Order: sequence, then C-alpha cells, then structure tokens
Amino acid sequence: MSAFGRSEHLAVSFDLTYNRVMVVRGVYKKSLYLMLIMASISLIVLGSSITILYNTGFQEQRQRLIETAKSRARLIEAVARFDQINTGSGSFEATLSQIREAHKQFEGFGDTGEFTLAKLENNQIVFLLSHRHHDLNNPHPVPFGSEEAEPMRRALQGKSGSLVGLDYRGETVLAAYEPIKELNLGVVAKIDMKEIQAPFFRASGIASGIAILLIIIGSWIFQRITKPIVATMNNINGILPICAWCSNQIRDDDGEWVKLEKYIEGRTDTNFSHGICPNCAESQTEPGSN
Repeated sequence: MSAFGRSEHLAVSFDLTYNRVMVVRGVYKKSLYLMLIMASISLIVLGSSITILYNTGFQEQRQRLIETAKSRARLIEAVARFDQINTGSGSFEATLSQIREAHKQFEGFGDTGEFTLAKLENNQIVFLLSHRHHDLNNPHPVPFGSEEAEPMRRALQGKSGSLVGLDYRGETVLAAYEPIKELNLGVVAKIDMKEIQAPFFRASGIASGIAILLIIIGSWIFQRITKPIVATMNNINGILPICAWCSNQIRDDDGEWVKLEKYIEGRTDTNFSHGICPNCAESQTEPGSN
C-alpha cells in the first residue's frame, strides 16, 4: 500500500472512530437532559399541587374563623341585650359571668385554636377569658400600641375581618376579629400558622420522597431502554480497516473483505438505500463514459 493510501486509510478510520464517540456522547447527553427535564417537570407539578392545596385549605380555615368569630360576637351581643333588660346596672358582669362559665367547658379547636375576649382599659388590652397557652388563668394585659395582639387591637377599634399576625404570645396566627358593640369588647378566633402549615409540610415531604423515588426508578428504566441503542452504536468500534483504494469494502472480524454496506447493516439497525451523487451522475454523462 502506498504512503498516500495508508494516510487516507488512517484518516478515514480516525474520522469514523471520532464520529462514533461523538454520537455516543450525544446520546448520553440527551438522555441526561431528558431525565433532568422529567425530574424538573415532576417537581414543578408536585410543588404547584401542594401550593394550590395549601392555599385552598388556608382560605377555608380563614372563612371558618370569620364565621365563628361573627357568630360568637352576635351570640354575646344577644346575651348582653337580654341581661340589660332583666338585670339592669349589673348586666355587664352578668353577661361576662355567663361567658366565662361557658368558656370553661370549651377546650378550643385543634391543638392551638382558641377564642379570646378583651376590653380596652387604660390604653391596655385587658383579656377577660382564661387563655389556652400562656398565662392561662391570669391573662396579662398587652399595651395597646404593642406589636402583639394585633387581631384583638383591630377588634377593639371596631374593625371586622381576618389577618395573619402576632397574637398575645407573639406567635404568628391566622385570626378573625369582630367587635362586640353592645359591650365595647372585641372577640378573636385564632389558630397558630404552624398548625395550619404542619400537615402540608408533612404531605410535601412524603410526596417529595415518593417523587424522587419514582424519578430514580424512571431514570433507571430509561437507561435500560436506551442502553441497547448505545450498545448497538458501540458495535462499530476501534479502527475500521476500510479499503484505501476503493473505500467500498471493509475487512470484517474473520479477515474477509465485505461491502461496507453489509458490514454496517450487520452491526447496526441501519438500512441503506441507493442513489447517485452529482459527481457520479456527471461522470456517467461525459463523452466516452461507459
């Protein structure tokens, strides 16, 4: 073989080997990108679902607290009007005594939910019912200008509504507040935000663990599916001994020279179709060509 033939042979072999490596790398890279996309989509869908469920649950809890605070306020007002008619000057204490007696039978709702009743006295919020969590039987007053007890401060200002803010303990709560105009009092129904969020955090952790497990399993299955494809591409490996003269035949593993088409078809899923390139077409039409 001439030096030119050997150099052409080596160049063709190098090109084929390089192309094979780049194709295999491309398959691995695209497989990795696809797995990352699948994982990202799964986590985004999971996060969106948890967020939607949390917002729905939060709004339902808010509405329940608003309805409860309003019903408590209207009930207390009705009792106060009755006591004013039947008791006279001692109606306030009579009403408060009945409320306190009923409150003793009420343990609150959930782990942290409770009702509070208060009045404004000497620029302080004075609580009239025992608390469930802090200074239980002797509730300490809170300065009216303090950042704490924000829901009760609004109720004593004659406002009605709900908010997420600090209660008398300085804990962040979801609270509904309502004024009791008959007695110049305020009532608050509240529950700690931690209690509202806890089930969603647990659900999010469990769902995330399941999602990660499924992503790992899916990635493993995907690799098993794509592995034969990569293996097929690797069937043509090393230096390919192609004929440097005609470039149409290649020496197989048994040392036999076979057509390049047959060699590739036997080791890959590639099929060949035939046509004629412009150069060959032109050479066939030249004068004197056979």
